[in-house]
Amino acid sequence: MITLKDFERAFFAYTQDWTWEIQGFIDEQNRVYPIDSDTKVISTVFERLSSPVLRSIAKDHGFVVANANQTTYPDFTLTLFDAWGEVRQRIAIDIKTTYHYQDRWMVFTLGSYKSFIRNNTKNILYPYSTYTDHWVIGFIYSRNDAFEEYDLSNIPQVGDIQCPYDLQTIFIRDKTDIVGLRAGSGNTANIGSIKLKAPEGFATARGPFSAFSQAKAACDFYWSQYEHYSREISNAAELHGHPDFARFL
Repeated sequence: MITLKDFERAFFAYTQDWTWEIQGFIDEQNRVYPIDSDTKVISTVFERLSSPVLRSIAKDHGFVVANANQTTYPDFTLTLFDAWGEVRQRIAIDIKTTYHYQDRWMVFTLGSYKSFIRNNTKNILYPYSTYTDHWVIGFIYSRNDAFEEYDLSNIPQVGDIQCPYDLQTIFIRDKTDIVGLRAGSGNTANIGSIKLKAPEGFATARGPFSAFSQAKAACDFYWSQYEHYSREISNAAELHGHPDFARFL
């Protein structure tokens, strides 16, 4: 088995010399096709860069790695089986990104609260009940100026293009520790993280569910009935003092 701290230590040891910067897509003639700094594009970039690291850590510790498609949770599943083929540890790892701009609040979306939290097998690779751990690898970046457009007469080569983003920080957390009390993306049914202005804060900040001795159970209970509790609870004090959550303290 592997703890979050051991996983974090291994991840940063493998990537200690990485810049995490890319230029774009490269063809066989070394021509570079820039990407933009759209969050969905950058998220895919960090997911692809992280993949061989996760697979190396999994190999070191005897885990089997499985990937989900874009609409299925999580991005990576690491499973450790015992000698009889039973799940000993199953870790959901999601790659999450957001960008930092001046003094604005940052928030991550952490999956739908209308899917596997309410239905054990909906939009998830394996049944939710079989996962022992849920971890987030978060990337926070700022955007660089867009690359100047070109035609075939001046198409850029490797080394000609600036990376479209500057990486501000990377953090690895138990998902429950950074879950907030409000949906994360307007009218869509996404769990929202805590909100912070400092990128480095996500590495240590503790969300409202962290104070419970049964943090994950309290978090799941709240978000499985989000429409109800979001009307009654607006901050951590109200959450911790609510009688429905006393059993999780």
